[in-house]
Amino acid sequence: MKQFVFILALFIGMSGAFAQQYGEIHGVIKDESGMTLPGATVIASTDNSSHPVITDLDGKFKIKPLAPGIYKITVSFIGMQSFEINGVPVYADDVNVLSTIELEAARIDLPEAKVFTYTDPLIRKDGVSKAIIRAADIKHNPARRNIQGMIATITPQVTVNPATQELHFKGSRSGAVVYFVDGMKINGQFSGLPTAGIGSMSVYTGGVPAKYGDTTGGVIVIESKNYFDLYNERINQ
Repeated sequence: MKQFVFILALFIGMSGAFAQQYGEIHGVIKDESGMTLPGATVIASTDNSSHPVITDLDGKFKIKPLAPGIYKITVSFIGMQSFEINGVPVYADDVNVLSTIELEAARIDLPEAKVFTYTDPLIRKDGVSKAIIRAADIKHNPARRNIQGMIATITPQVTVNPATQELHFKGSRSGAVVYFVDGMKINGQFSGLPTAGIGSMSVYTGGVPAKYGDTTGGVIVIESKNYFDLYNERINQ
């Protein structure tokens, strides 16, 4: 019986992995003079994974595919002080373009690594057609007990019908909103997933990627929290 439960749990975990939507982290590495650094090592890591890459001839890097979550970025180069950024978010079907990272020449009076904490940019490169709601934002949103109501609070382009709880994007007709949960398309009105189990939500009000199909309304992409997200939340309480 225990063996059957283990196999079932493994199968469910694998199914979730296959349905997972992934994201990317992009950036460029330079020295203090503004010269790019080809061959620098960049690692995106979590408690249970590590994704190393090497910068190209222009000092640029792309780390992909990455499961949605929070990563630490570590940059190293021979003769240079290491550079760390904590708390870098990765969202489903999203590219997080970091600000240019500048490395200083290593010196005895400098610490081994320069450490920063990630902050969200005031303006995203993908413009106003896409909004991202993080788990931390959900936790402090007054409308967090209702997914549709919460989505309607983040942008004036989305309204919610108080009688049916149906969302309308830019005045779209009924039934024009498409939901994707962990890569699986949900037909009809979405409900049933508690907001406490949501890792992030991406809300497209325009410029919808072709892979999500043809819709005259909007698309909502939901990534649920994985085992490691829930475990880390529990031990940090």
